[in-house]
Amino acid sequence: MTLCYLHTHEKYVNDQNYANKKHPDCAIGARQRKDLVGPKGIPLLGNLISLIKRKTVVQYEHELANKYGSNFSFTVLGQGRLIVSNDPRTVEHLLKTNFDDYPKGEIFYEIANDLLGDGIFSVNGKSKVVINILKKYADIGKPINLKDLFYRFTMDTFGDISFGVDFGCLTNPDEMSQFVTYFDFTQNGIFERFEEPFWKFTEKYSEKERQMIDRESVKSLLTLLIEAVDENGKKFNDKELRDVALNLILAGRDTTALSLSWMMYSIMTNQSVEDSLLQEINTILSVEMPIPSYDDLKLFQYTTATFYETLRLYPIVPINGRVCVKDNVLPNNIPVFAGECVKFNLYSMGRDEKIWGDDAKKFNPKRFLESEDGLRPNQFKFPVFHAGPRTCLGQQFATIEVVTLAVLLLKEFKFELVPGQKSPPEFTDALTLSMKDPLMTKVSYRAKN
Repeated sequence: MTLCYLHTHEKYVNDQNYANKKHPDCAIGARQRKDLVGPKGIPLLGNLISLIKRKTVVQYEHELANKYGSNFSFTVLGQGRLIVSNDPRTVEHLLKTNFDDYPKGEIFYEIANDLLGDGIFSVNGKSKVVINILKKYADIGKPINLKDLFYRFTMDTFGDISFGVDFGCLTNPDEMSQFVTYFDFTQNGIFERFEEPFWKFTEKYSEKERQMIDRESVKSLLTLLIEAVDENGKKFNDKELRDVALNLILAGRDTTALSLSWMMYSIMTNQSVEDSLLQEINTILSVEMPIPSYDDLKLFQYTTATFYETLRLYPIVPINGRVCVKDNVLPNNIPVFAGECVKFNLYSMGRDEKIWGDDAKKFNPKRFLESEDGLRPNQFKFPVFHAGPRTCLGQQFATIEVVTLAVLLLKEFKFELVPGQKSPPEFTDALTLSMKDPLMTKVSYRAKN
């Protein structure tokens, strides 16, 4: 027994020594890269422990960017080597120039564009419900959680446009549908446990949409998907419809709700920005035309710039990346080998003075009006809507939704942060830059001129 133990212990020590020599400062399975700068890890685990100690992956990478610059690398057990390059040229390399060497998987089907004209009606309709809710809080002087309100607004709007369904999140917040309840769980990484309720929902409304196609003149996105055919004349099957529908909701609810939350926070903490917004809103909107039309929205240049500036500092999807499938070299002469992951951190890029100038950390919407790119910023230095062949199909609708609601709310109400909250708000460690705590806000009627 003793001999057996000694033999086992000796083998363990030898294996450990071999592992330490083969992976002295990086995760097992990761290629040794002495040519790259970055934090030293520990054998087998790499930088996993350091990563866990930080509050979020975004913050960890941002700290490394401040220390090592735009290009660095680290390794994590289970993920291998991660190369971070916060360089617009790298973004273009990954998402356009060498697109085929960095695949991500299936792309969304390009059907959403037909919805833009009709989508404004849904936004305006749900905006009225939001305004009525805020009036109640203004009347009684009670603070409201804007983050929660925006989540409910975007869920109802997206349900209307995508499925022709009212989830009732705004009108019945305490009795949200079973689907919405399960949906929130998926955002925390336990999607598998609740697949069946999702499937029942999407199957139910897929069948509903099939029956209504001939009767409806204004079509939802799901209707368009049901009618769509590929180059071979083949239609989506039920499983494909489920997958696309769930992906659309995952992409469409949180992104806009969080954009509105961060935008309102930024406005409440920058009085000069609020003043400029009000000047634009009052100049364009009149008593006779209190609600902007689809064509009016292009006139709200400063409001749109404020939305973009919000996304620059608070990108809703703060980290993006691709796994390399073919050896190649980045524009900054960094070699990348097949199997290695190249990432870019949008949170760091938005605060990089080399990209945005000395005032990179300042909230200044005018930068988008005064730059040579204007309101069509270079998508590789500002990849908040992705870039290249996979540019976000919902970019235009998201802009419509955010700008419309912001204009209507700011014209009617004054918003102030409830004292005692963390500023800026902390965010969670998730796929999206979600505020950790409620955004408690005092709302009051704006004085009429």
